[in-house]
Amino acid sequence: MDMTVVRGRIGRLTGCAEIAAMLLVGSAALAEPQMLLVNAKVFTADPASPYAQAVAIEGGRILAVGSNGQVRALGGAKTRVIDAGGRLVTPGLIEAHVHLGTELPTPPLPVPNLPFPGPTPEEALAAVEQAAGAHKDWITAYVGPLVARDRRNWRKALDAVAPETPVFLKGFWGHTSIINSEGLRRLRIAEDIADPLGGWWGRDESGGLDGRAYEAAETITPRIRPPTVERLAAAFDEAQKRYARWGVTSIHLMNNDKTAEMTLAALTAVKPLQKWTVYSWGTWQTTAQRIPDAWAVINTAAKQAPAKVRVEGPKWILDGTPIEQNSFQRAVYDGRPGWRGRSNFSDEQLREILQLALAHPTQLTLHVVGDAETDRLLNMMAQLAPASVWRSKRVRIEHGDGIGRDAFERVAGLGLVVIQNPTHLAIPPTARKKEHEHNIVLKSVEDAGIPLALGSDGGPREQNPFLNLMLAVVFPNEPAEALTREQALTAYTAGGAYAEGEERRKGRLAPGFAADLAVLSQDVLTIPTPQLPATTSLLTMVDGEVIFADAMFAPPR
Repeated sequence: MDMTVVRGRIGRLTGCAEIAAMLLVGSAALAEPQMLLVNAKVFTADPASPYAQAVAIEGGRILAVGSNGQVRALGGAKTRVIDAGGRLVTPGLIEAHVHLGTELPTPPLPVPNLPFPGPTPEEALAAVEQAAGAHKDWITAYVGPLVARDRRNWRKALDAVAPETPVFLKGFWGHTSIINSEGLRRLRIAEDIADPLGGWWGRDESGGLDGRAYEAAETITPRIRPPTVERLAAAFDEAQKRYARWGVTSIHLMNNDKTAEMTLAALTAVKPLQKWTVYSWGTWQTTAQRIPDAWAVINTAAKQAPAKVRVEGPKWILDGTPIEQNSFQRAVYDGRPGWRGRSNFSDEQLREILQLALAHPTQLTLHVVGDAETDRLLNMMAQLAPASVWRSKRVRIEHGDGIGRDAFERVAGLGLVVIQNPTHLAIPPTARKKEHEHNIVLKSVEDAGIPLALGSDGGPREQNPFLNLMLAVVFPNEPAEALTREQALTAYTAGGAYAEGEERRKGRLAPGFAADLAVLSQDVLTIPTPQLPATTSLLTMVDGEVIFADAMFAPPR
């Protein structure tokens, strides 16, 4: 039976009275459920009725949520009944921001002290020199802020220790790369290369390349070892299987370092377990250096998407981060007189991005970190359209570290959605001090009425969502900004669905919603905080189909 019909008859289940009313319809008027989950602690993520005992599933959707007795009464002869044994059942987790399939082009050189503060410049150069004596192929390595912030001419420094070996160093967080002369030669990057849309090449006093590549200029990475559909599919498959074991049922892929066409081909080959929303990377699609090209790619890609996959975006990186000191800040960076970072796009380019977003149905997503860049964005949005129009567009702000309390009212009024990454809270305070006028906040965003979703910002591999959940409810160094466990779990479920415009279809356990859920190994709402990262899913379902089951919940043969 069409669940829209059922919903029309019974409405949404928001309380015991409505559950009773639904039961009065009689099981004969409803399809016999394929499955019942009973004897559970059901967290629905529905503020009107946040807890229940049992769930009925039919046709890939939630048929009913209520007490054990009420839901059991709906069962039939063919209904499978699963006893959850008192375990916590939640909506499927939604990973709202992750980077997958973005490995370095060759195995990275081991360097000390990653991620923070990373190797010193001298340690990095010594490691490269030693490796250069052993082989002549590409040397690649991740580096931290100590290297990224060092203002020496890195091209010359690397040439001195590896004159004949190509070298590629990359900030582990992205946004900055370093390459030597042999690497530039092999990639055929000439001294007069133009800055790409949304990025730039570092240059010395004489105008020559100094080895640095920022933002969109980092597209050199795949040219070292071009990606293939097969390798990308393998990375996606490994990730989705691990995510299934954590109870993740939806993935928001920030699709950097690869085209939408290749990503969709890889997902088609994989046959997705979860629901994927691919946020197409604006500067990766604009081969002609034209901003409208990004939307043209999305229009084509959307027609190629396999089942369970949506294409949204484009995503634009408006500024960098304080780690390499390129996020656009109100205050001057410590140790760099006169430097406040910079925007990746001119005012004219940002205006064109926003105007095209107003004209197209796809969802715009923006990486915005600096408080000055946040000011620039909010001012230009206000110039181009009324707040009511922007609210209908539901623009995503990835990270949003620069959204201070003085901007809360404007952000909420424009209907912006903030996707924050608790993993960033693990950055040592010494790496953040004096680099932000506004620190990352969670509770204040929630209290201001700004929609909040959580993602790991993992990459090149997926990250444990329960580690992120722990960081969100502990909030190291500023406990007053911690979320409650219910708030954090809601942000990881209903918040993620809202962030992608799917809040009427998934993210909650309520009649008519997709049967995306997880039976967790631990009650993340009550266990001691340090135990949260050890949580797994014992049963994960997407649209009522089991994508992972522990032995205790394996279907009978």
